[in-house]
Amino acid sequence: MRRLILNSTQSVVRELARIGVDRAAYPLFVSKAQSTIVKFDNLSCAQANVLKQIALICGADVAIPKTAYRGSARKKMPAILFANLREIEKIKQRIDEQPWISSLSQQLDVVLQDTAVPYLRLGKRKVTFTRTFIMGVINVTPDSFYDGSRYVTKDTALETAYRMEEHGADFIDIGAESSRPGSDAVSTREELKRLRAILPTIAKKLKIPISIDTQKATVAEFAIDHGATIVNDISGFRTDKQMIRLTAQRKVAVVLMHIKGTPKTMQMKPHYIDLMADMHDYFAEKVGFALDSGVAEERIVIDPGLGFGKRLEDNYEIIRRLKELTLFRRPILVGHSRKSFVGKPFNLPPEERLEGTLALEALLIQNGASILRVHDVGAAKKAARLVDRMHL
Repeated sequence: MRRLILNSTQSVVRELARIGVDRAAYPLFVSKAQSTIVKFDNLSCAQANVLKQIALICGADVAIPKTAYRGSARKKMPAILFANLREIEKIKQRIDEQPWISSLSQQLDVVLQDTAVPYLRLGKRKVTFTRTFIMGVINVTPDSFYDGSRYVTKDTALETAYRMEEHGADFIDIGAESSRPGSDAVSTREELKRLRAILPTIAKKLKIPISIDTQKATVAEFAIDHGATIVNDISGFRTDKQMIRLTAQRKVAVVLMHIKGTPKTMQMKPHYIDLMADMHDYFAEKVGFALDSGVAEERIVIDPGLGFGKRLEDNYEIIRRLKELTLFRRPILVGHSRKSFVGKPFNLPPEERLEGTLALEALLIQNGASILRVHDVGAAKKAARLVDRMHL
């Protein structure tokens, strides 16, 4: 006997084929191989107990608070389901027979649909994330945290953009206002001045999509007018109330990032009672707001905001648990490149954080990242191609 570690649908199918299993049975065994842990919140005592009973009948189990066995009918409580996808399908079928707990069935539907490959609409182009995409960073600022990403002249920025495209970048993200911890905001006039010298030329010369990193609708509109098809607003539409209207009307893709505070204040003792719950609630609210405001779901990207209002261990927890965010069925963009939490364990400056960046890149890809925002496109692209092959 030996144990099999099968981390992808393809690897499960290969093993089934090796022993001659009927192809018609592949989906059944694939669903059995994919184990899932789901947390429910705000269940009644009766719902928690019934869910546990149904799960046990279907071969799964549910962890509930010890108070659930003697709890008040009015008290709300959480529960954690441990099951594979096949068991979840069975649980859902039984729950569907009891209308009074239909809300649980709807939540399980989301879990069962989570295996779909996300895609992004850029103009008329549809980008499907069957592999990891790389976004190169160009900062048109004099004060970014990493010297290697500052390109304040037209020639150096254009040369860098060309090189990134040649090295395999799928997107270029251009920003003219630093968002490093403690940084001050710049005026709209200054941000536009920096971009006018660089962005229009880059957008004309490059074949790959351009993202604009800004919190200002006026700046975003200028960038869109000159070819940008993605707006990367780190504030999640909080800084400029006109941003949501603009992005909806112009039908551009948007990146919604999780952040606590502003770049000026975000690292002043950030604290979370439950980080991933906070992040889940934040994206549920932001995605819902975007949809209600007219932004198409297929144009939304989410970003957990590593380093933005996060303690050292918070960043590591997000990387470990990133796959929890795939429940939103939107592409996940992650900016981890050369950030402080990469070098902190070794007391390394940004210039010496490439190895750590690439190590974390492998984990991020394995845990569900769709797009990686990086400074070192060539190295990141090679690492991504190798890790992507491990998923086959």
